[in-house]
Amino acid sequence: MIVRYVVTFDESKMPNGLSLRNCLLVAALLIFIFQVFPIEICTSGNYDLNVERQKTVLVEKDVFAVYLRYKIENLSVRCQPLHRGGMFDLSISTKYVDPYLGEVSAVWVQPGERGIYNLTINFMSNESWEYVLGVYTRNFNFYEEYYGKRIHIRGFYIELQPPLTRHPGNWTINVLLEAYSLSPSLSYITLPTPVNTALLVASWGLIAYINSFILIDTYFKSKKEIIPNTRWIMVGLVLLISVYAAYQIYNFTVSIIPGES
Repeated sequence: MIVRYVVTFDESKMPNGLSLRNCLLVAALLIFIFQVFPIEICTSGNYDLNVERQKTVLVEKDVFAVYLRYKIENLSVRCQPLHRGGMFDLSISTKYVDPYLGEVSAVWVQPGERGIYNLTINFMSNESWEYVLGVYTRNFNFYEEYYGKRIHIRGFYIELQPPLTRHPGNWTINVLLEAYSLSPSLSYITLPTPVNTALLVASWGLIAYINSFILIDTYFKSKKEIIPNTRWIMVGLVLLISVYAAYQIYNFTVSIIPGES
């Protein structure tokens, strides 16, 4: 024998305000709430975004450094020129060995010209961490006058402040870099190191030899025949290019810091 039970709902006999449609709507709403809220709690529980803001003043073409240590993960870096900012060099290393700090995550930025640059560093750390700000430079007088006695000089590296410790979590370090150009003065002329000086002298010597050969050859030919104007124009262009190349070689040898990687 097969017994069938048929259940029917008589909306007229249900309590006031409760109908089958309203019950289904309430059930669907509850399911939606319980599906969504646990996700929101998990994503916001222990992963709040923390922001550290700094402002640093430096000389154009000096190398600004940020060293992070103690288990930094998911490191990402972005640098954006703002007011009058121009070209810059950006380098990142997640396993850089510093002679004083040991193994660190490192970020280096070298502004190519004066202006304002916005440096943003994002990462995550599951334990307490610390960071250090510094500059590689030969313009020691500028930083001593601007930052005072709080700086610490180690060779060509200037530590701008003692290490700062922060708690675990998702972090963003935002550094506003203001790069200044030193006024032309003999006191601010930067001299290269002995090794770089040898490279500079050799390069300038080669440029001078090429220019001397072109000038002497053109001079003796002018004694025997009429030199066309196009040749004199080419000689002038070679001289201008040589001067520009010599200046760029000087900047290159001055900006190289031995031992930097």
